[in-house]
Amino acid sequence: MGFNPSELAAGEYVIFHARAHWKVLVAPVLVLIVAVTCWLVFWLKVIPEAGSWDWARWTVAGLAAVAVVIWTIAPIVRWACRTDTLTNYRLISREGVFKREGRDIPMDRVHAVSYQQSLIERLLGAGTLHVQTAAQQSDVALDDVAHVKRRQLQINEQLLNRDFEAVAPDSAAGRQAEQASGRFDNGSAPDPDQEAA
Repeated sequence: MGFNPSELAAGEYVIFHARAHWKVLVAPVLVLIVAVTCWLVFWLKVIPEAGSWDWARWTVAGLAAVAVVIWTIAPIVRWACRTDTLTNYRLISREGVFKREGRDIPMDRVHAVSYQQSLIERLLGAGTLHVQTAAQQSDVALDDVAHVKRRQLQINEQLLNRDFEAVAPDSAAGRQAEQASGRFDNGSAPDPDQEAA
């Protein structure tokens, strides 16, 4: 579950669609390993097999099952239900299992985008993406973003495309914007006024 492609507007297309980085699943998997190991040790070694101890064996099994449900299954389901999607029109975040939350940030409201990484996150390629908007909450943080540098670049490309589309490309301002961006392969844009002379 996550973002539904039927929510796209006419002419809108997806640039990237991603879940949170896999590092958020490390703790739930460790809890699963510890719970199963403890259950097996208690079930096979610690608690005797005599019938009078059956209640203790089933109690340990029940506690292990509760731990797995709370600290393994629930976080994995939350991870699967949280998505971040960038389209040519907006940045879309969806999360929640029973209570769904959605946040759409139109690209024309985005002013800047930056990222923050700890040392471990740098090694894993994850991080927190900060999107500065024109709304009252000037900074929206998306945590545990996978490939955070690439995501920042993709959002910046959309911002640049928006800025170029706002200026007529055949106008003097449009030619200056293209020259300043260095988007031409030869490093300079042809100037129609100079060609005419």
